[in-house]
Amino acid sequence: MKAIIVGAGLAGCAASLALEKHGYECTLIESSEKAGGRMRSTTIGEYDIDVGFHVLHTAYPTLERWLDLNRLELKAMDAATDLIQPSTGKISTLGDPLRSPSTLFPTILSAGVWNALRMLRWRLTTRKRDLENAMDRPSMPVDTYFHSMRFSKSFQSSFLQPLFAGITLDDERKERSAFASFTFSAMSHGSMTMPKKGIEAVPKQLLARLKSTNILYNTTVESLSKDSVKLADGTELKADIVILATPQHVAQKLLGITNTPRRKETATYVFECQQTPLKRARLLLNTEYGNGENKVLHVHVPTLLHTASSHLLVATVIGEHSRLHDQKDEQEKIRSELITWFGSDVEEWPLVGTTYVDYALPSSSTTAVGRERLGLMVNDVYCIGDHTMHPSVHGTLRSVERLLEHLEIPIPMKD
Repeated sequence: MKAIIVGAGLAGCAASLALEKHGYECTLIESSEKAGGRMRSTTIGEYDIDVGFHVLHTAYPTLERWLDLNRLELKAMDAATDLIQPSTGKISTLGDPLRSPSTLFPTILSAGVWNALRMLRWRLTTRKRDLENAMDRPSMPVDTYFHSMRFSKSFQSSFLQPLFAGITLDDERKERSAFASFTFSAMSHGSMTMPKKGIEAVPKQLLARLKSTNILYNTTVESLSKDSVKLADGTELKADIVILATPQHVAQKLLGITNTPRRKETATYVFECQQTPLKRARLLLNTEYGNGENKVLHVHVPTLLHTASSHLLVATVIGEHSRLHDQKDEQEKIRSELITWFGSDVEEWPLVGTTYVDYALPSSSTTAVGRERLGLMVNDVYCIGDHTMHPSVHGTLRSVERLLEHLEIPIPMKD
């Protein structure tokens, strides 16, 4: 039996591994120079830097089924988020007192008693054994959901909206509230971690287990059907099954779906600093994000988890501000904004580099119901990836497991 898998991101690598272990003769086709897809890291100078902001939620049950987490050398961020008000320089803290009791009073001071109680109520509705439970019911837009839970307007605008704009990479937060609940459940019942060698270590671990799969890099697919793939150079490859594991915008083009998904763009600006302005491995979220010249959504310092010769501070920008025509001018605007956060020391920080992602996450509808967004087969082609389920690592791996269940193929045992 022959299988062709188009796309060597996380979904494509996982599917190739499972099919190869089950005896298939696999060909994995990737349009770029290496595997990993959007879970990609890059080397700039002496630093390994993730392309985009990435964390790995240990609450995702699929991780244990597919990965050797010990080999990833994960380090967990604090179970709290710091909030900065750039206009005043004031920094406050919101945490999960059930996991980090020391954050109880700072959280009450930051959120107020009623907002803190509403966050606790939301926390208590989450289910560790089934993070996706909320997706089984009709949903509503994220902001409508926050309003229905009676959070104050100021708490929504200063914390919930920036936080979930960062999670969904959408200023307008057009994702359904069920996905917000899924993400909040993952944050409540596990840790947000970072692999020592960057997020690319996740798909690389699956890729390293492949023995016989033929991988074609720098290879563009022109068209496909249920049993063949035509390459841009005219070559036609035949197989018993064809699996499409590309991002949403690429998949829709290959499948002949004409509606173009919304671009969810993001950029990270990476600065080097000898003394970090952050003392804990937490996200520092901008409570004034979107007001005037406030373009930086949040910053974090990954070197607080995995040590290096100096610290790296990573500023994340999303949406229309993530890529402008004058790159140098935009970099200086980001630096100027960080000066209002941290003071004049920022002027001395070298810019290590900038990363960009045009389609960082799939777009979706707030009216979707269920754990699956797309049928397993579209135009007789098997489709996997986060856009077929929900935009998370867990959703990506679940899409592969759905395929394997249909084909009656087991999840491969870890080596």
